[in-house]
Amino acid sequence: MKVIIVGAHPEAKELINRISSGWNISVVDIDQEILRNFSTNRQIEKIQGDATSNLVLKKAGIEQANAVITLTKNDEINLEVLKLAKQNNILRISSIVNDVSNIEEYKKIEAEVVEPSTLVARRFEYILEPRRVVSQAFAGGRAEAIEIEISADSPVRGKKLKEIGSDYFIVGALLRKGTVVIPHGDTEIETGDLVTIVLQSGAFANVINLFSGSESRFPLEFGKDIAVSLENENNLKNLSESEYFVRNTKASSIKIVSKPDIFDNNVEPAEDTFKAILKDQEYELLSTSKSSVKTIESLISESSIGTWIVPVVDNISKSKVKNILNLSLKNQVPVLFSRLSYPYNQIGILVNDNFDTKSSNPIAFDLAASLNANLFGLNISQPKFLQSEHDGGGNSIIEKLQDLALSHEVQLDIENAEGNEAKIFSEKSQDFDLSVIGSTSSATWQERKTVEYIVLNSKSSVLYIPG
Repeated sequence: MKVIIVGAHPEAKELINRISSGWNISVVDIDQEILRNFSTNRQIEKIQGDATSNLVLKKAGIEQANAVITLTKNDEINLEVLKLAKQNNILRISSIVNDVSNIEEYKKIEAEVVEPSTLVARRFEYILEPRRVVSQAFAGGRAEAIEIEISADSPVRGKKLKEIGSDYFIVGALLRKGTVVIPHGDTEIETGDLVTIVLQSGAFANVINLFSGSESRFPLEFGKDIAVSLENENNLKNLSESEYFVRNTKASSIKIVSKPDIFDNNVEPAEDTFKAILKDQEYELLSTSKSSVKTIESLISESSIGTWIVPVVDNISKSKVKNILNLSLKNQVPVLFSRLSYPYNQIGILVNDNFDTKSSNPIAFDLAASLNANLFGLNISQPKFLQSEHDGGGNSIIEKLQDLALSHEVQLDIENAEGNEAKIFSEKSQDFDLSVIGSTSSATWQERKTVEYIVLNSKSSVLYIPG
């Protein structure tokens, strides 16, 4: 599904962050500076230009589009763009209306309109995804209500409410075949039910995922290709893990970044070696004399890189790990520190509260589901004498993890421990085939050091997710 959004405004950003991952998104704006500074938590295409031009719309993919949304502050521009969309047989066209006197003009071209006084992003979300009805927030913005139509592939279809209960949402009512049903714990959810859910603000993505389900898409949230750095011949072993990674995720191809003299002592031509390792997997060789880290950074800015694979055959320096993690966080590209521990049958996670759609917890469950792997969560707390009165909330986090396990149909085991989480998790990693960890740009110094320590001392491959 393809949507073109005209106007790189805050409403566009919120809408992009809310709609499902199935949308391929292009954002068009005439202001190059505004477009450059426009960023979201998912992969989008930015097109600089006048959207009233057919050429610009073609560049944005109007011929493949399923929907066009205009968010500019000028109704004349919005109307002109939607007329062009109509000429291109786009059935789903909608716009913000700046002057209510122009509403009739929008109606003439059968465009759905949203007034600025409403919750703009939520209204457009409903226009794009009508099976999800999103209400206005209430309780001072601390809660919201949504309606979700239960599809045949929903993870909760056929389950009783008491099996999926949680402390961050409640199911208030069901509309079933035109009849309102007031549910209880033994009420079983059926295909076609329109379920009304009241949830805490911030739990939207988790609830949508739980009730609607989602096909494994990693790493498409970040990019479609895999980049792997080869520093020497020993790294060739790690190409096999790269090949395994691509085949078992939604990644498309591998971009190999290699020094020209890497095969000086190899009797076989480079191409033959790569083909033997990668079999029939699509790849591109990028030979460079520069540092692989600098080359990767350039590649990230020019290409759609969903994961960067860094071989860890020998010891890796602390400074290199730090540089790689900083680059990953800056460019929002996950990094797999490859230690040849594939296939990934056991995946380990450090229990944390990262539940945003592009953070370590959801992605770990995504991978576990696609790989049919088991998940092991290590819940590590500080020694009791170091804990403050504000420490806590562990139970609610574990409940959210259990909800994710339920929605993804993944086996999840939780083990509690007390002490230094970096050291304990690193030692436990010998039982994992893959460790999935993450952090954010707002991470504390201690959190950053924990990640660095795990990457340096893990016994398994480590997938770092820049949340």
